Amino acid sequence: MPDTVHYKGSLYFGSKAELNEVMHMIEKETSSPLLKVDEFDRKLTIEASEPFEKRNILQETFSKAATYATNGMVLCYNNDSFADVFCANRNDKFSADRPGAIVFTLQEFEATFGKLDLNISKAVYDSPFYIYDISLKKVAMKFPDEDPITDEDCDVGFAALKTIWLDHVARSDTFAFPMLFEMLNEGKEDTYSVQPHYGFAPGYTFDEVMGEAKKKNFLVFRWSDYWDNNYTINDRS
Repeated sequence: MPDTVHYKGSLYFGSKAELNEVMHMIEKETSSPLLKVDEFDRKLTIEASEPFEKRNILQETFSKAATYATNGMVLCYNNDSFADVFCANRNDKFSADRPGAIVFTLQEFEATFGKLDLNISKAVYDSPFYIYDISLKKVAMKFPDEDPITDEDCDVGFAALKTIWLDHVARSDTFAFPMLFEMLNEGKEDTYSVQPHYGFAPGYTFDEVMGEAKKKNFLVFRWSDYWDNNYTINDRS
């Protein structure tokens, strides 16, 4: 009987975005994993068996998966003998090697915080919006085939984004915030600033924007996922 490696355990995550990313990583490198998701606890139960020659790539996969998890562990067995353990060790600090973005619609924003006091055209309102850290220039999303819009519509769209960023996202205290945005010390104790890059993509579908984000290796947070950890307001703006 050929040698095999077995992986078995459970990992817990702070967000659905991270859980989904780990599922994708495991499914990409294994042939028929048994993955069970508990949406309420954001728990992923894992069981996978693969030929021993795949061990090196699987070690890398589960080591990386552990950096997305807040709790839990996955055990590794060579045949029936214990070989390794991967314990959750999530890094919740911003890193350009692990870029993240919030992708959303104005409809999602307004369902959370109410109507914007702006005269927003349908072209702008229907556009996918995004926010990520300004320092992520090397992985910036590009949308070269945007539908043309008027200067007025462009100004309104960015006015909406400025309000969303300053009044809500930049002042939030969600689980994902310190991972998505680089907090720069202003030279005073406990005083930090953050800088976003934000925009919208007229003429693109939501799935197309999500696809571009994932192509650039962004960990994509949907609007509801970003706010899922009972946000509070603070003074980061």
